Amino acid sequence: MKVKITYLSVFRDITGKREEEVEFPGNTVADLLRHLAERYPGMKEWLDEEEYIVLVNDEPSGPARTLREGDAVAIMPPAAGGGGQAFVEKVEPEKLLESTLAVGDEETGAVAVFVGRVKGVVDGKRVESLFYEAYEPHATRALERIAAEEKEKSGVKDIYIYHKKGLAKPGEPVLFIAVASKGRKEAIETLARVLERVKHEPYVWKLERREDGEFWIVGSKKTPRPNP
Repeated sequence: MKVKITYLSVFRDITGKREEEVEFPGNTVADLLRHLAERYPGMKEWLDEEEYIVLVNDEPSGPARTLREGDAVAIMPPAAGGGGQAFVEKVEPEKLLESTLAVGDEETGAVAVFVGRVKGVVDGKRVESLFYEAYEPHATRALERIAAEEKEKSGVKDIYIYHKKGLAKPGEPVLFIAVASKGRKEAIETLARVLERVKHEPYVWKLERREDGEFWIVGSKKTPRPNP
């Protein structure tokens, strides 16, 4: 069985490859992962602990999924936990806030806003930059799904989510979320839920460049990036 694999984030570093065609014995995702763990020992810990996501032809797939010759497989770590929802090159809170305040209708009584910025110091170490890697179009679709599902809640009128992709410097805005609703209670509670979901559901990872090295922030882990 031969498939085409795309590696993202930590797995790209481990394999040293963005894409490759792999021939392996068997015909399931589990068979493929077993083969990759033998071929790339650095992947074994992640696969053993089930710290991974697999897409087959752009569909989330478990170990039992049967593969076909020529399938496109993407392997990535968990997300780190970006009209009106998108991953963008630049987050501009002032412009976004201006447009957000105009949304809603006569029943809209509150707009709750969150702006996330890059920290300049983490764990006592100076941060030089962050790099956000987003797997598109799936990452933006996740933001759209989050907004659509949360807008079904009572009292919620509209939701804006913009997430940075690419390089960001300390102090730079990287996440903008705004929720318009009938009242402040719905706005604040919905904003908190949306923020937690954005941290975990979209396929996006952070590469933190600090004075003491480079680290992938994936799921609940901080993994040092190997020296080139």
